[in-house]
Amino acid sequence: MALWVGGIARVRPARLGVPAAGVAIVTTLLAVHDWTWEPAPSWMPATVLVVLLAAPSERSLRAEHDLLRARGATGGQVLALASAEAVVTGLIGGLAGLVVPLAGGFLTGSGPRLGWEIVLLLFAGVVVAALALLPPVLREWYFVPADDGPPWWSSYGLDFVLLALGFVWPLFGWAGGTMLLWRLIELGLRKGKRVIGGVLRPLVSGLAGVLALSISWRSALLARSVTLVALAVAFAISSAFTRDGCGAARVDLIASLILAAAAAGPSFGAALNERRRDLLIVSTLGGKRRQVAAFIAGDAIVVGGGGLIAGHLLGVLFVLVAQVERTPSPHGYFGLLAAVVIVSCVVASARIAQLAARDEVSDLRDY
Repeated sequence: MALWVGGIARVRPARLGVPAAGVAIVTTLLAVHDWTWEPAPSWMPATVLVVLLAAPSERSLRAEHDLLRARGATGGQVLALASAEAVVTGLIGGLAGLVVPLAGGFLTGSGPRLGWEIVLLLFAGVVVAALALLPPVLREWYFVPADDGPPWWSSYGLDFVLLALGFVWPLFGWAGGTMLLWRLIELGLRKGKRVIGGVLRPLVSGLAGVLALSISWRSALLARSVTLVALAVAFAISSAFTRDGCGAARVDLIASLILAAAAAGPSFGAALNERRRDLLIVSTLGGKRRQVAAFIAGDAIVVGGGGLIAGHLLGVLFVLVAQVERTPSPHGYFGLLAAVVIVSCVVASARIAQLAARDEVSDLRDY
């Protein structure tokens, strides 16, 4: 138990910073938009994106849970720890998210009404944190994780059902479009080995086939990264075209840029970090540093470029299904958005390349 509270807790604050920041963004948007539900609240796709971005990776959870099992921790103790993390993270993020609404005058109530609204916003922050942190813990501890493959809902056609229901409520269309995009990206990466190899061949010559096969094997991981970037870009585009007030518009645009940077930076970096085993194998098979760098760049091109293109298409869908007043986009905003995604991918790739250069053959057992 001492190891549970002490040793494990030492690495949690850094990891919990991501969900806390995400909760702060969602809380800010909720307060700025006054909990608007109709017809298509901008805070809803932001909430979904934050939940996906803040969810801990399976690799980190598996390592922690193996250690906790070895120390005799029970499922109830692990769930209690995760619940406590969700509460603390939600409260901290919620308090941080109240700064902008209070300073900008978006919370206009006074006395008990203001206090009640603050309580509701903090509760919403805890809910968002719980949605991000608890499901992965439950899945990893109580169920056998499935092998990487298509999303579980793809076999049921849930994306097509939600797309059809988009005419009833725009949020269904948003969800269906995102899920269909995820399905198509995963399918393309899994089945398009020949095309991917042809694209990579000028960069890595003889290793193109091996790298294409590796991308195919990791299609679920890369598809998730591309979809997250696309969803962030789509949220930014919808925010730029469907503004409902000057003060709220600025908050939406800034929040969308932050989420895009997080999706293309830390999130992609975490996914790419889980592929360091592949990079080490490439080096072991005789790949030069330039070829390993090209391999990383190939992932960055897939995630950054694919996310920008798919995100623009998804953003257009968001704008079409949202029955709100449309306004011209801010000058230069899309260029800034693309720059944020590209720079974030480059920074994440450079960091992983730096870490991969330190790996030795003996490190294979750690992956």
